[in-house]
Amino acid sequence: MYLTICIPTRNRQSYCIEAIKAISESKETDFEVIVADNSDDATVLGDYFRTQLNDSRFRLLPPADTALSMIDNWERAMTEVRGRWVCMIGDDDHIDASVLQLIRRYERDQPDLEVVGWARLNFNWPDNRRITTLAAVPVGHGTNVPDRKILRDQLYRWSQREKRPAGGFGIYHGAVRRSLMERIKRKFSNRYFEHPTVDFDNICKVIIEAKAMIYCQRPFSVLGACAASNSASTQSFEVMQKLVDDFYRELGDDQQVQGHDFPFSPKLPGLAIISSIAAATWWFCRKYGVENEGFQENFAHSALQECLTSRTVEEYRIKVEGLKRGFAAFEDGAWASHFNPPEHFTPAKSQNELTGVHRGYLYIRESGLPKIKTPAEFYHFAESFLLPVKYLVSARQAFAA
Repeated sequence: MYLTICIPTRNRQSYCIEAIKAISESKETDFEVIVADNSDDATVLGDYFRTQLNDSRFRLLPPADTALSMIDNWERAMTEVRGRWVCMIGDDDHIDASVLQLIRRYERDQPDLEVVGWARLNFNWPDNRRITTLAAVPVGHGTNVPDRKILRDQLYRWSQREKRPAGGFGIYHGAVRRSLMERIKRKFSNRYFEHPTVDFDNICKVIIEAKAMIYCQRPFSVLGACAASNSASTQSFEVMQKLVDDFYRELGDDQQVQGHDFPFSPKLPGLAIISSIAAATWWFCRKYGVENEGFQENFAHSALQECLTSRTVEEYRIKVEGLKRGFAAFEDGAWASHFNPPEHFTPAKSQNELTGVHRGYLYIRESGLPKIKTPAEFYHFAESFLLPVKYLVSARQAFAA
């Protein structure tokens, strides 16, 4: 078995079934899909597998006796992997299984390859369009070999000073060789996934441990955002608060998102995403002795960018107040002076409304795509202007450092 695609899911069975249906249409054979069901009702996916899905490439892990935390559900999915390579996607996402052709092509050229990243499309399900929304399609198709030092600076030091550190290399919407995952487990606390912010937990470890990494600018998967997804929280404070409450209720007493030395709580309205990612990178560097000098000042600038992308004045005010409290407590306020949000803020009227090409992405207003209902349908729509996979994998271009 060459590739395993894992789909952890909880109480979003209808979206998960759409993801399964779309992947099952692939003509590729050398892959498997593991669906790790963590739902309260086991019958929905159980009945679907038993009565409608007749495909030996798919396996269902039924719910445990009690609901698992996200990290534990990812962990048990990983223990079932048979493929040489493994990828995780969300239950409201999509992946083109022909990505295994890309991985094969790269591995032929670079035998010590352990991580393959690729660009992702972004799509909001129709039930997640409370405001004007844009779908995003990366327009590149080149291949890059990353500079490891730059990657580490971006991740551990937040050197870009953007809302989020650059990811791109990890098991979530990327492919990691299973042997690397086993090495990670042996080195880091005898677990595949250790921190509740599971995607960035994995990215932190992959970038430290991987022998060789390659990135493809051509997208092979879709980050879907349904009304019940974490991404939906960016459109509504009320949705965000419910998702955060649910997450912490299921987290487990022995799992912590943030340490006592990092007082930026993901429970604060509007700050769940940036705080949880920052907490994961800070925790990793502290626990495993990874140098991250400059993180504090860079994070202050990143926090400002988070505030400046607020959609309303009230959202801006809530974020600013929450972050000011965090910086006042963080290392005795040593970095508070680096967080300087403007007293007056006016949201950009064009935010999330202008369509066209910008910084390597084609943005499309989703209200203009009434017939496209799922991430898979959007991916197939986008394929009409993406480089065909057969041409990409047959090319003999040099990798650009």
